[in-house]
Amino acid sequence: MSQEKKLLHVVCDYKAGGMEFGEINTNIFNTLDNPDKVLVHTTEVPPLDTTALGFVTAQYALLPFEGKRIVYGNAAPRRDKSKAKKNNVGEGIKYARLRNGTEVINVYSEYAFGFMKDEIVEFRDIDCPTGGSQFRSRDFFPERVAKIMNGDHSVLTTELNIASIPDVSPNKVAWTDGFGNIKTTTRASHLQNMGLKPGQKVQITLNGVTMVGIVAIGGFGVDRGVLAINFGSSGYDDPFVELFLRVHHMSEKTAAVRFGYPVGGTEFSIKPL
Repeated sequence: MSQEKKLLHVVCDYKAGGMEFGEINTNIFNTLDNPDKVLVHTTEVPPLDTTALGFVTAQYALLPFEGKRIVYGNAAPRRDKSKAKKNNVGEGIKYARLRNGTEVINVYSEYAFGFMKDEIVEFRDIDCPTGGSQFRSRDFFPERVAKIMNGDHSVLTTELNIASIPDVSPNKVAWTDGFGNIKTTTRASHLQNMGLKPGQKVQITLNGVTMVGIVAIGGFGVDRGVLAINFGSSGYDDPFVELFLRVHHMSEKTAAVRFGYPVGGTEFSIKPL
């Protein structure tokens, strides 16, 4: 029996530890050949937030790992139309294999694959119903995910064009961490292309709030209470920029509080001073 490490990340817009995750994981385990050999880790992203979904998916998928790894994500707002959905139809799930061997199975909604687009070497459709259940991520998707974890790729169908995946533009909110730091889609290279260097003052306008901050290598490179526009901990070789308001206690106003808890995809502006 293979001793290869097997890791399955389940990233969904359900409440952490909630019943939805429990039901999804149960159906995954029902189909896995050797469930005791697979570590399943679940992550909650904000409801209907496909930017956060894509951001977290890529962060997991691109982290160095020795073994078999699949990232399965689902945030399907079904907002392509406002009319009633016949048979609860929605976005289908797609498959991507990355340059590092990681396999990603995501509902094809907005930015689900955009953050890792440049690393995809195979992009395929998956034979799976797109309607017939309000809870497709429990009733249909887990079986396909588990089969692929088992090494059964017979559910993969049409080859898709990687270029058709929507690009992720800079200057948008991507993810707010538990310390109130706002991770964005802007990368360090974007600031460098703007001619911005550490120590330079800039003006950030986000969610109707304007603050002056300082470009920094890290969030702790500025004084307490000063907004750092810093090269963050996500994004690897070209880090994503974070809006980091250094505080000593969580009772203080973090960047998330000051900017009114912006949702994923909210645009902001950076103006050199």
